[in-house]
Amino acid sequence: MNLFNFLFLFQVEKLVKDDQINSQIKNKGGAKKTDVPSSQNKNKREAEETDVARPDVKIQNNKKLGRRRVMPDASLPDDLAESASATSVVGQDDGPSTIVINKAQSVGVSAAPLFHPQEIISISKEPGETGGYKIYTRSSETSKLLEVYPQRLLFPLEPKNKETTRCPVTLTNKTNHYVGIWIKPTNGPFTKTEIMEPHSTLVVYATMKMHAQPPKDTVEFEVLMIIVQSKGDHGKLEPFIVDKLNMDSGFMVHVKNLKAEVYRAMLTAITCDPASCQIISRSIKDMTLVTSIDAHPTKPRIVMGHEGGNFSIWDYQKQETLELQVNKVPDKTTPIFHDLSQRIKERPPKHSVFSVKFTAEGKWLVVGDGRGYIYVYDYTDTELHMVKKFRAHDKKSVNSLAAHPTEPYLLSSSTFGTNIKVWDWSNNWSKFRNFDTKPKIAYYNGVRSVKLNPRVTNTFACVTFYDGVKVGNIKTSSLKTTLRGPFVMADYFFARGHEHLMVTLRSESHNSEIWDLKTQEVVHTLSVSGRKMTWVACHPKLPILVTMLDDGTVCLWDASTYRLEKMVHITNSKCRDLVFVPDTNGSPRLVVAFETMIAIMEVNLPIASGLITGTN
Repeated sequence: MNLFNFLFLFQVEKLVKDDQINSQIKNKGGAKKTDVPSSQNKNKREAEETDVARPDVKIQNNKKLGRRRVMPDASLPDDLAESASATSVVGQDDGPSTIVINKAQSVGVSAAPLFHPQEIISISKEPGETGGYKIYTRSSETSKLLEVYPQRLLFPLEPKNKETTRCPVTLTNKTNHYVGIWIKPTNGPFTKTEIMEPHSTLVVYATMKMHAQPPKDTVEFEVLMIIVQSKGDHGKLEPFIVDKLNMDSGFMVHVKNLKAEVYRAMLTAITCDPASCQIISRSIKDMTLVTSIDAHPTKPRIVMGHEGGNFSIWDYQKQETLELQVNKVPDKTTPIFHDLSQRIKERPPKHSVFSVKFTAEGKWLVVGDGRGYIYVYDYTDTELHMVKKFRAHDKKSVNSLAAHPTEPYLLSSSTFGTNIKVWDWSNNWSKFRNFDTKPKIAYYNGVRSVKLNPRVTNTFACVTFYDGVKVGNIKTSSLKTTLRGPFVMADYFFARGHEHLMVTLRSESHNSEIWDLKTQEVVHTLSVSGRKMTWVACHPKLPILVTMLDDGTVCLWDASTYRLEKMVHITNSKCRDLVFVPDTNGSPRLVVAFETMIAIMEVNLPIASGLITGTN
């Protein structure tokens, strides 16, 4: 018996046993109970993910096509579908940062000035701040191209059974050279080096022992940023600094021999209660995996597409969920084959819903499935009915949708097709234009995603499998390769004063890249030490960039300064999709769909108050 047959029979046997167990539970009238951990147990903070009581969400499992029903969510506090506290690290507050949604109050990130390290010009052997040596520094033009953020480190108090606590430090290199990074507490040795690429931002962690809690405003950490002529030169300096408590005059001799430059920053450290970020969340463990999400432009509703051939709309204020089955699940063996396909990384079954999108005014809800069909629903507060169904991509899944903000156009693309199609809903959803992304030298080229430019709304960008990012114009039918990949995703990136930037993510890389679309060159890279970025997205109107890490951490960046402003760890589950909620009243929000839950969090940052006016 081969492995596939064994797995198949095992899954069939498991399915039969599960059905028998379920029937026994029903006959006994048994009900599943949710264990609710105490919210007062502070020792739970030892884990990165905060344990949260999550009531079972009751979803109507109606497999008849076109049927729908609204179900209230179970036992939810106040007016929130679920309130959860996630571990949050805030870079520059003087105290803990808390967002209290149910009281409409928030303590966000306070603004902090940029801090530049000082250049070390000499070290003399005489009593000084490092014991037997005195360090002489100065400010220079090059030092202004190096940034350390923040100058005051906030270390969260950890449970007594944890020996260390850590705090992120954002380092920015705006020079044309590589920079070696060493960081240490003043009473400890220098750690292993990190290397910064030219024009890059790197987030590293300062680590402190819990028993060495410092008084306020006491210098605790020393950061060295050494500019080297080549990437390998940092290795020549390591033996003279790693594991040592202090620099000495001999170290400076080696620096001068390599024609390197040493810059130093001294950071203060304080401890505080762990910061928290209140989120609205709900479990999706009773539903099939989420494939796509979108937020209603004016109402508190999130639509989710699922691999089970259905989509659901979650009203996170009324605590109600509306579900509609689009495609029929063929039979009970389909989940078995799907489970096997997930193990060998094949695509989801064709009955899945792959993409969902609200139109700009929120009247239409558009759904794309695995067979190439697009479904159009007329959506109101109480009604949802299908008004149109048409084949958009012949027997190829509709993986990406983009709705024009002011004109009646919908763009669609397929991972398994080369065409981007534009549909005109003012003309009975007829095809308005077609773009072929197939390169001349390749046999196959699928489209990973398509996005409209929020500021120049007739232009769009698509990420292809073969030759990177292509940019097109709806009105002129032009389509050209702008950035050479391969990339897994891309989004328009907006910083004040720059209108032609794009942020990209490569599958083999741990960082994200920011490109100038005019020069087709990388202008900056962002990375977090020891972690891989799995998702990138930029706010359509604000200079806010969000990146997801492979451990489920949300990173919020100031796109104008490339500074990391906040890190929030919600769950260890993998991110499936994310979207910004339109700013209708108050600060913007971010919705993240994980494999096990969907979470909504406020993007409560100082930069959120500075709107960037869009242009068509």
